[in-house]
Amino acid sequence: MIRRIDHVGMVAADLGSAATGLRMLTMSPDATDAVATYDVTCQFWRRAGDPTAIEIVTPSGPASQVTGHLARSGPGLHHVAFEVDDITAELAALSARGAVLVDDEPRPGGRPGLRIAFVHLGPATGLLVELVEYADRREVRP
Repeated sequence: MIRRIDHVGMVAADLGSAATGLRMLTMSPDATDAVATYDVTCQFWRRAGDPTAIEIVTPSGPASQVTGHLARSGPGLHHVAFEVDDITAELAALSARGAVLVDDEPRPGGRPGLRIAFVHLGPATGLLVELVEYADRREVRP
């Protein structure tokens, strides 16, 4: 079951330009993760008191999974992440409804106890959905 929006992802060629824009929105960096399986660096930004984050995804090497996206469409909103109770069941349900699985199986995230998987909702939306499952499902994460 989808619990809530976890974060909204933005793809950028470099962190500096995206960070400048988020600072204009009175947002501050919260955490940074490196996700080796996708060859990306992810930095999360939040406003004080708001548990929802904006994630800036930047390539961390030549094999980065976002390099092709940047070449096709430039920087911009790339995905919406939803926290789920059971990531395997949610992958099966979305696949049965016609979504295209990018990841057949969940992968470890950048933090311990985190599993992620990506699903593409098709050309009509162009939206990539990230499913996020936490081993520790606290109601509000710091």
